[in-house]
Amino acid sequence: MTLLGKFLSVFIFIMSVAFMVLSLAVNASHRNWRTEVMDPNTGLKKRVEDITRTNRQLTDDRQRTQAALDREQAARRTALAALQTQLDQMEQVLRARESEVQQLEARSTELSQLDRSRAEELQRLTEETRKLRDQIRTEQEDRDSLFAETLKMTDEMNQLRGTLQGQTERNEQLASQLSRYREVVDMKGIDVNEPLDGAPPERRGTVLVVNRPLDMIEVSIGYDDGLRDGHLLDVTRSGRYVGRVRIRRTEPNRSVAEILRDYNQSPIQEGDRVDTTF
Repeated sequence: MTLLGKFLSVFIFIMSVAFMVLSLAVNASHRNWRTEVMDPNTGLKKRVEDITRTNRQLTDDRQRTQAALDREQAARRTALAALQTQLDQMEQVLRARESEVQQLEARSTELSQLDRSRAEELQRLTEETRKLRDQIRTEQEDRDSLFAETLKMTDEMNQLRGTLQGQTERNEQLASQLSRYREVVDMKGIDVNEPLDGAPPERRGTVLVVNRPLDMIEVSIGYDDGLRDGHLLDVTRSGRYVGRVRIRRTEPNRSVAEILRDYNQSPIQEGDRVDTTF
């Protein structure tokens, strides 16, 4: 029974007593109250005893109910205390879980940042790897090209070495032949500077002496300059043609020449320039 039920029971009991007293007061005005009171069946005494007994029973019931209520309240308080303790424990657990969740969130944020950083690092390393691969590919191509060029140059160098060796051997042969030719020329007394067709080499000199009665002149170039008897020399003065002479006698550094009148355009003078002619 709840507290409200118990309260209603007591209230009904009190109202019953009040109505009973009121009934007795009303009946007393026209009834024999002693008879009414002392009647063992319907007397007021009997009723009072019944009511007292009922009241005592109700009081006992109330006490039992109150005791039960107290026990129930104590049990409720105990249960409430246990629930409060459990609630406190759960709140502690909840706070611990919230702290753990916060730590996990912080750790998750840290891991997310770390993952983002590693992703960026991975992307950077991937890009560097791609660049390195391209560089390696380019270097391999350059190496292959350089290797092919090296092979080509090696072949060319070997060919040049062969050519050089052949030319060296040919040069040694020619040097040996030249040495032999020089020995023969020196032994035969042949002048290698003398033209093969008998023409004088290209030389330039001046008129030293003029002998008009004999139509002879002496010039400043001679045998050592390659002049031989019969060579012809042209005579000029300041770029103007004067005449021609023929070598009659040669000496190492001078020669005697005959004036050819058919070619003379003006008298030859000392200091005029003479040049070999063909």
